[in-house]
Amino acid sequence: MSTATIPETQKALLLQEKDADLVVSTIPVYTPSKDEVLVKVHSAALNPGDWKLKKWALFVKTFPNVLGFDISGEVVKVGEGVEGFKIGDRV
Repeated sequence: MSTATIPETQKALLLQEKDADLVVSTIPVYTPSKDEVLVKVHSAALNPGDWKLKKWALFVKTFPNVLGFDISGEVVKVGEGVEGFKIGDRV
């Protein structure tokens, strides 16, 4: 997938505020910064850590916030300085 085919928006599960219901919303696709990659998510899951983040907002500094640690997908863009990953890598 080239950067020309990356959409401008995506669906995301957002936490609007501490201990609120999670809401599916449309948000802009993130642009990776230095040392970051953009992954097209093929599969995602919520786990007990996400529930704790939702309940107590541990380490959440801004709202709305996208929760989730467990994903798999494909690298579609790499930021400056990224080593060890390239577009098309499955992660």
